[in-house]
Amino acid sequence: MRSPALLAAAGLAAIAVVDSFSQPAAATSYTSSSAFDAATAGDSFSIEQYGSGSAGQLVANGETLDGLTYQFVAGPSGDLQGGIITSEFDSFSGLSLGGNQSDGLQFFFGGDSFTVTFPKPIKAVGVFFNVNQNSGNYDVDSSAGDASTASGTYDTSTFVFDGIVSNSPFASITVSSEDLALGSFNIPEIEYASVPEPLTLSIFGAALVGAAAVARRRRKANKAV
Repeated sequence: MRSPALLAAAGLAAIAVVDSFSQPAAATSYTSSSAFDAATAGDSFSIEQYGSGSAGQLVANGETLDGLTYQFVAGPSGDLQGGIITSEFDSFSGLSLGGNQSDGLQFFFGGDSFTVTFPKPIKAVGVFFNVNQNSGNYDVDSSAGDASTASGTYDTSTFVFDGIVSNSPFASITVSSEDLALGSFNIPEIEYASVPEPLTLSIFGAALVGAAAVARRRRKANKAV
């Protein structure tokens, strides 16, 4: 039988877990994939490199691919028709996500953007952009925080990188470029770490059960006196 001290400790643990979810939101942005990897070394990531698709496969607005749901928004050119899986540009898997342009081009123009909604809340995300060097800034925006990287120096191969790590879960990101004339890109990878199933309810439930047991024992003791 657990002692009242242990039960009290369980109650304090429950309070501590609940309190951890009430802390102010804080997010850290990264433009180095190695620094991002070091900061998230203990996390389990899902990686989308579009290898499950096929070259020329279209991705429509609102479509879900490998658990990720996409919404595309055309920039000033107005030519973006949605997404397309392309083999025309540098990537990790041989395929990447490009923009399905009305003239048949398979990359996102400067000013194009898309939003990705994840299958469940996440706490970290990293996005590689394949870009031309010195073509402006490339952005990942979320409700938790934003990241923006310049294309003056590549992170990996011909890729630049944006990463966000947050102590406040978020459900989606918006990916875009800033230079309307030069900021074309395709996306070879999106990696994300989902928020683990919370322990709050199980710990809090155990604390409540323990507190009830203490109360029952006290009632019995009072009757015996």
